[in-house]
Amino acid sequence: MVEADRPGKLFIGGLNTETNEKALEAVFGKYGRIVEVLLMKDRETNKSRGFAFVTFESPADAKDAARDMNGKSLDGKNDIPDV
Repeated sequence: MVEADRPGKLFIGGLNTETNEKALEAVFGKYGRIVEVLLMKDRETNKSRGFAFVTFESPADAKDAARDMNGKSLDGKNDIPDV
């Protein structure tokens, strides 16, 4: 999902709990310059909650990534960025 106030920001859901920021940067970085990768973690266990936000410098790059990655898997689970 592209946020209205941050058009280059994608919500990435359905992540494997083993997926880390570096893996997200490696996969999504091929679409353009990434400004931020924010992997949401449980406060008590510090384990991934299964979703993240990836912010691209260019909204067009975010759209390309969302289109191309929709339904593809990363680390064994489907990641479905919404546009």
